[in-house]
Amino acid sequence: MQALFAVLMATICGVGMADARTAGEPRTLLMLPFDMVDSSLQGEMNHGPLAADVARLERTQAIVQRALSGREEFRLVDAAPINEDIAQARQSYRYLYECNGCEIDLGRAAGAELVLTGWVQKVSNLIININATLYDVERGKAVAGGSVDMRGNTDRTWRAAALYLVNHSLPANYHARQAALNEQR
Repeated sequence: MQALFAVLMATICGVGMADARTAGEPRTLLMLPFDMVDSSLQGEMNHGPLAADVARLERTQAIVQRALSGREEFRLVDAAPINEDIAQARQSYRYLYECNGCEIDLGRAAGAELVLTGWVQKVSNLIININATLYDVERGKAVAGGSVDMRGNTDRTWRAAALYLVNHSLPANYHARQAALNEQR
């Protein structure tokens, strides 16, 4: 019934069928593993992130994934079939969030319409941010992004930042950009 309503509204409003599908159905989304960018003094002295921060990154990734799976506009695709491709990309590039288009190739291989890259940047224990970029596989470019600053390096601050990113920052940017794109048509 919702699909019929979306088609009817698209016809009335003069919007194309692709937009009607997008408005009524979730878009498939591949979430890539998040990167840890530790430029803190601890990270420099330790030659990389601390084990506690890597554990927080993994928990944060799981929180983002659960929160995204609860959103109506996205349907997560399983990354398991392309795990070898992801591992190869991680070996070829320092960070997946800046892998020169590999995220688009990975999304295509997974059969996803969208790909999410994410990273946590740690400047110090007091200055940390979590970032995400959403790419459209067909268009081959970024279509949304979000960033949330954290003050304090605790499980609680990382969790709160991850949830804010998924529930506010990223979707607000995505929907605003989609609305602007639809206005241009």
